Amino acid sequence: MEMTPDQKTQYEAEGYTWVRGLISPEELAPVRARLMELLDGEHDWPDTHFQVLDPGTYKNKKGGPVPIGVQRPSKQEEVFRNIADHGNLQAAMAQLLGGPVKRFTDQALIKNKVIDGQSFYHQDSYYWKIKPQLGCNSWIAMDTVGANASALSILPRTHESWELVEHERYYDEPNFFNQRTGEPFMRWRIPEETVDRSQEVQLPMEPGDAAFFTNYTWHRADPNESGEHIVAYAIAYQLANGSGE
Repeated sequence: MEMTPDQKTQYEAEGYTWVRGLISPEELAPVRARLMELLDGEHDWPDTHFQVLDPGTYKNKKGGPVPIGVQRPSKQEEVFRNIADHGNLQAAMAQLLGGPVKRFTDQALIKNKVIDGQSFYHQDSYYWKIKPQLGCNSWIAMDTVGANASALSILPRTHESWELVEHERYYDEPNFFNQRTGEPFMRWRIPEETVDRSQEVQLPMEPGDAAFFTNYTWHRADPNESGEHIVAYAIAYQLANGSGE
């Protein structure tokens, strides 16, 4: 897997790039199928892996919680590790970061067809505290994504200062919940009144396409109004000799 000079330049200058067909749809199909099983409660995983819709209102086919986020699924099953440690992904990360890399974390996203909140502009290092230029995030589509169908949007060059801007706390409407604690899941966003969307770039993708962006790049995702479940896999890497703050 070789990143083109244009892709490397775009990543360095604009804080993001994207790759068509990073991973084949055939390789992703077992992951998507397994996520649909998790959605239906077919697992014995610890509660710590899941963010869920309001368990008092929404139930899966087995009467259990409905997951919308699965944290670090690669810790549980090889089907996820096959993608989280995929050779094409590791090669792309090493080229963008400029050296040997290691996986930092991974999260599967289930954008529910019935109810799914949008995400607002934020910087991932506000959560993770990885030092500037040491980390890179990937967002791999497992379904077709576009406008009002969970597409990722980027504000180019928002990484240039390598500084975290002020974020505010918010809760999704309706709330998402931590399955272990039963508490509403709090998130962070850049206040909307400080965001200039005039330079926004939306990234429509097909299964197997991947976006790459720095931990400091401002990004968000559209709500899912497609009428179908939409699944994506977010995987973060960092330089192997790097460390967080």
